[in-house]
Amino acid sequence: MWRLENDERPAFVIGYLGPEVINGPPVKNAIFDKGDDSIKDRLRDPAKYLQAQLDEIESQKKLRGEYVPALCPSLGVIGPASAFGCEVIWWDEDFPNAKHLPGGVDAAASTPTPGVRDGELGRILDYTEYFIEQTGGEIPIRLTDIQGPLDSASLIAGHNDLMTAMMIDPESVRRLMKKVTELTIDFARAQRQICVDRGVEFVPAMFQPWMEDGFGITIANDDMVMISAEMHEEFHVPYVNMMSEEFGGIYMHSCGNWGHQFASLEKIRDLRGLEFGASEAPYKDIFERFGGKIVTACRVGFNRDVKFLGMKDYLEKILAAKTTNRGLFVNVDVTNGLTDETWGGTDVREVYRLMGVEA
Repeated sequence: MWRLENDERPAFVIGYLGPEVINGPPVKNAIFDKGDDSIKDRLRDPAKYLQAQLDEIESQKKLRGEYVPALCPSLGVIGPASAFGCEVIWWDEDFPNAKHLPGGVDAAASTPTPGVRDGELGRILDYTEYFIEQTGGEIPIRLTDIQGPLDSASLIAGHNDLMTAMMIDPESVRRLMKKVTELTIDFARAQRQICVDRGVEFVPAMFQPWMEDGFGITIANDDMVMISAEMHEEFHVPYVNMMSEEFGGIYMHSCGNWGHQFASLEKIRDLRGLEFGASEAPYKDIFERFGGKIVTACRVGFNRDVKFLGMKDYLEKILAAKTTNRGLFVNVDVTNGLTDETWGGTDVREVYRLMGVEA
């Protein structure tokens, strides 16, 4: 799929399908499945976190598709922001968040560049080592959630302040973006090196699907939906290209509707793929513009106004809109999707039929 050679059918992975699963085993979710502990407790206890991921892996291995088992020591969006000194807010039933620094962009840009173990980054590296030790290095390790230079800068300085500074203090924005990018690169190198030193496969993609080491790296770019293409080209593309040069390409996730950024995204060096919510972004236009050229990876999405009637409806609409199978990846999962009482159960055999595989 990454080499755009999957002409016979789209690639897919079946994940958490919701509370009602028909003709197949349910998949546990390592984060959001209810257990005896809170999400906060699970994330802050490496033994609990590891076991939750191992349970998810065992359930996913029972299903067809392109699933590759891997462990991910993610703590959500807080990594680089916490290293810059942002206060981490730990929620009981969700990933933690970060409170932006006081003083605006200039103050954030004047902060010394952190080290790869500052803030919660040290915990993530410790979890990487722990996961390897406890599994004997038999399971690949995914890149943690490093966000992306723009998203992390927004968390550090505050979204409003950062976007205002793009117009009134662009030099401070560039200074902050450079520091954030350098830290992100250094940290990703450090996590990868832990795996290399122990002979464990490093997967440079936090998002599905699996990616070969050396083929690129995943970043989140959610904030591009809130700025113009011109601002994105000036204040983000140069720093994304720094990461692309370091890791051999970029696989980019974004929530929301980023249809106005098509031309800007095409200026990213070695753009390997785009990961998006089908209810949020204009998936038909994405397939027409990028289909067959890079990986186009879709999930259900969080749009409140554009809803699918169920997994079958989602898959049928995606497959009807595709221009080619090459590079197409379908995430059959409701974790990152907005569902309600109209959604209904998911028939696993129906998923197999639509995706072109035998049950």
